[in-house]
Amino acid sequence: MGKYSFGKNGPTFNDISMLPATGTVVTAFNSVTTTATPAVGSCAVQFVFKDAAGNALTAPVSGLLYLSEVATGLTNDLADTTLAVLTNGALKNLGSAGPSLFTTTAAGLLGLTITALADNYWVVFVKPDGTLLISDVCTVS
Repeated sequence: MGKYSFGKNGPTFNDISMLPATGTVVTAFNSVTTTATPAVGSCAVQFVFKDAAGNALTAPVSGLLYLSEVATGLTNDLADTTLAVLTNGALKNLGSAGPSLFTTTAAGLLGLTITALADNYWVVFVKPDGTLLISDVCTVS
């Protein structure tokens, strides 16, 4: 199956760097704008991904995301939740409440529906460098 590793020189697969070659132009996201629409039993949330200069993306990006019930994004014990694409982008759940693979539209848009028990939720995106980007709160009532 292969071995993934995240070391001081970035991610590798079978000891081969997953980073692009020097000089390669990479579309990466640096920030995200969140618009949440709370409801009973669910919360619709739209994301606009931006680059390091604060500009909207012009190519799709993919990565990992997960839900957290704390603003720091350091927990992921959400057996009572489901995620689905609302509009824009694509999502593949990797487990019932675990991480999911996402892909934005070419304009950097992603829309999700969080179906869950009443609580506050944050969507946590794992950036290409391994750091976390945490959305604004999405409240399910």
